[in-house]
Parts: sequence; C-alpha cells; structure tokens
Amino acid sequence: MNELKLLIAGLLISVSLCAQHRTQVYLSPTGNPTLLNKIQKNASYLLTEFNVAFMEEKSPALNEVMFSESARRAIQSLWKTSPFYCEETEIITNLVTRTDRNYEIRNISLVFQIGDTEDSLHYEEGVIILTPTGLIDNFYFGLERHRYQDLLNAGNTVTDYRRRQIILDFVENFRTAYNRKDLPYIRDVFSDHALIIVGKVVEVDENSPNMLESSFEKKKVELIRMNKQEYIDRLTRVFSVNQFIKVGFDDIEIFRHPLYERIYGVTLLQHWTTSSYADVGYLFLMIDFKDEDNPMIHVRTWQPEKYTSADEVIGLGDFEIVQ
Repeated sequence: MNELKLLIAGLLISVSLCAQHRTQVYLSPTGNPTLLNKIQKNASYLLTEFNVAFMEEKSPALNEVMFSESARRAIQSLWKTSPFYCEETEIITNLVTRTDRNYEIRNISLVFQIGDTEDSLHYEEGVIILTPTGLIDNFYFGLERHRYQDLLNAGNTVTDYRRRQIILDFVENFRTAYNRKDLPYIRDVFSDHALIIVGKVVEVDENSPNMLESSFEKKKVELIRMNKQEYIDRLTRVFSVNQFIKVGFDDIEIFRHPLYERIYGVTLLQHWTTSSYADVGYLFLMIDFKDEDNPMIHVRTWQPEKYTSADEVIGLGDFEIVQ
C-alpha cells in the first residue's frame, strides 16, 4: 500500500512538472474559428516545445506539419546559440494581420540564459509569423510592444505606415540573424556595393602637445571604412570564436528621406554581447525599398556610445544619394 502511495505521488509530481512546461496561447476571435484554433494550437505547441527543450537540455522537436522548412532552419540555428523558455502558462493576446497577408503573434515573454549566474538571465519578446493557412513561417526576437506601436503610428501616409511595418519586421529579423549567426541572411540583405563604417576607439598620443587632461578625452574614435566582403569576413571570424552572440536594440528612430521616398534611415542603440566581448554603440542603417519584398541595406555605420556625442551620431543627412 505504501509503495502504491509513493508511486502515485511520483506520478503526480511528474504530471505537475510537465504542466509547468506548457504554455497555452489564446487569441482574440477572428472570422474563421477553424483557422484560429489551428494557429492557437501551433503557437502553443511551439512555445511548449521551447520550454521542454530548455528544461531537458535538448533541441525542440519541430513537427514538419506545423512549420515551413525555412522556419525550422531558423529556429534550429537560433536554438544552438540562444536556448530560452516562456515562463507564462497562458498568453492572451491579439492575432495581427500583416500587410503581406501573413499573421503575427507578438508580446511573447521569453527568458534565456547567458552564463551560469543569476545575472545571466535575460528577457526578450518573441514574435511568431504564420502563413495565411496557419503554418509557422518564422520566429524572431521582437521590439518592446509599446515602442513598436509608437513607431508604426508615426507614419504619415498609408504607404509610410506599410513601409514602417516592413522596416520593423526587417530590423527584428536583422537583429535575430546575429543571435543565430546567420551569415547567409546577413550577406543577402546588404547591397553588393554597401558602405560599412565602424568606429574604433584609439588612444591619443600622450606626448602630443594637444593632449587634454581628461582621461575621457585621451581617447578618440577613428572611423574605419570597409566593403561588404570585408565586413562579412570579419563577422565570420567573430561568429567562429564566440559560443553565443546576443544583440539587442533600443531607442529606435525611423526617418524617410525628404527627396527619395523609397529611402529610409534607421538609427538605434545596439547592445552587443558575446562570450568574449560586449559593447554599446549607435547603429545606423540606410535601407532602400526599391523592391519592397526585399529591402536592401546600402549603408551600415556603428559608433561607440561612450565616445560619441549626440551631434556626432551618423544619420541619413550625412550621405549624398546619387540616382
């Protein structure tokens, strides 16, 4: 009898632990309840698989029926560098219809760990993209929900609003590509003639007659110019020597060019963390919407926050566009 009680107790504990791994997604009603149920089921399956895989230190099982092949590859690549889980047992949110007729689910709170200490816990918001038939087509780390909506609402026209939505989707994918070390994606979104500028902090010669007393002012930023291939080669080396890459974006601003409506500039504060190095800097991207389905980066610049004043931050107005 005692053995039976112990067996039942053990079973209850196992069931309880499994229940803690489950995340159920509930979405606002749409006109198609069958499709809504399918999307809720697929999203719940994905998040629960993340939880189980994280707790059991394995890769998530991605049922081929629920995912596109590109989504499965992207998730598997992301998982190799950034395992995470959803600590919510229920997510109640809206199902958003995008301008490309796909669906998205935002506001998914995620926790992932870099290192072995309590301070190594980080929080992100996940985004699930689904096809019109409810297939999971992408997953990436998204912007904070209120900031995302504010940036969208700043659009002055329907076209501007649509492009801002595409830009934010692009920026979120671009950021997550670094987290998953996705060199092919990064290579494809840069123009073959892209201009890459990276700010390097250098020490000023202490024997210089212009040496200033402040230790802060003993440093200056040298802007190094490189082409697309040089940047990709450099990134390849960074990815190969670091176990993980974590990239976060803050303070995002979007500007449309006053003369060329297809050209947009995005400025933001980038938080870069790897297993061997961390920094914070101002990132600027010039994005061309000549092909709205495939936006292209013509310019990428990075400047260290600590040694760059507000009036030194590179932006859209610093470049002359020749048509």
